[in-house]
Amino acid sequence: MHARELASQWHTLFNTHAENLYPGRYTAAKCLELAELALAIRARAREKNALVVAHNYVFPELHEVAALVGDSLGLSLEVARRRVPRVDFQSVYFMGATAKIITGDATRVFVPDRPQVLGCSLVFGTSHRWIEKWKEANPQGIVISYVNSDVYTKSLSDYICTSRNTHLIIAEAARQFPGRRILLAPDKFLGAVMRQKAVVEFGVDPDLIDIYTYHHQGWNACCYVHEKIGDDAAERALDEDPDAELIIHPECGCASTCLLKLEQGIIPRERAYFLSTSQMLDRARQSNAQRFLIATELGMIYRLRKELPEKTFDAVSAQATCQYMKACTLEKLLAELEGDRLEIILCDDCCDPRNPLQNDRVVHIPRSVAQRAKVGIDRMLAIK
Repeated sequence: MHARELASQWHTLFNTHAENLYPGRYTAAKCLELAELALAIRARAREKNALVVAHNYVFPELHEVAALVGDSLGLSLEVARRRVPRVDFQSVYFMGATAKIITGDATRVFVPDRPQVLGCSLVFGTSHRWIEKWKEANPQGIVISYVNSDVYTKSLSDYICTSRNTHLIIAEAARQFPGRRILLAPDKFLGAVMRQKAVVEFGVDPDLIDIYTYHHQGWNACCYVHEKIGDDAAERALDEDPDAELIIHPECGCASTCLLKLEQGIIPRERAYFLSTSQMLDRARQSNAQRFLIATELGMIYRLRKELPEKTFDAVSAQATCQYMKACTLEKLLAELEGDRLEIILCDDCCDPRNPLQNDRVVHIPRSVAQRAKVGIDRMLAIK
């Protein structure tokens, strides 16, 4: 395919499904520039035998060049299942690091920029020392950490969880270790929603569950994108669109408030769902509703619109965009493929486990830390 032909296709595609998400971005000239980069990327990926994967929240053009699009854990597990020699992970850094933990030395994992650039407020807002002190104060305690955390936080954890299964992990931990305190880290909104689900669905004692809420170096214990959606945004959106179904990511600032209003009957149960990004797609496919209000990062709305064009998807907040996810670009991906950088490498305890050693070409993760982190992931995967 020639660049101009691809550019024409993308101009139509992006302006159909993403124009109001990224106003003015997809001009004809911009689409031609992106198409030329995409063709070069595809050629390089074939030469390097590389699998390009992209998270739901990155720009639409990265969805289109990727072989796989999905959530962080799902992509990592699929990479491991395929046993590919190389993967280029288009996402925030910790997601690529999770893929390296899972695949080990079997797969070379590359990311498009340094951890600080491909950051995350959940990572920046996590105090390792605070968690270590909690463990010291609760020597029999169980730490459950969200997969959206850095490698060292995972290594301090007994279980890893996702936004889909946190309540199941809580219930399993409570069953396996009755009477022990449980810490949910690091997202306070996810923790609040999933603690309530574990209490209601499995009868877990809420008094035994602590939620990490510590403010670390000016960062809150949450996803900053989901936080700024606001407490009442979802309810206002429902009021303005009474025929729509509301789908909320449990990290959202509105999640705890909406859950309470759901329990009180203020928001009808048949109109609001707390779902991970992968569950959002499943729900939208299965639902009889034609209109949906989505409370998560804007990149997910592009995917929903593209895969289900017969239905309507609108954002609860037009401000829900992640600067770290959007730091992934086609230019960086091409440079990554051409220059074989930045690669995530397991090293023999060569650096501070809390701060990965890095330069312009590689990021090191101590092997012992990765091994401890994988224990919590494996425990999660063993729970059906």
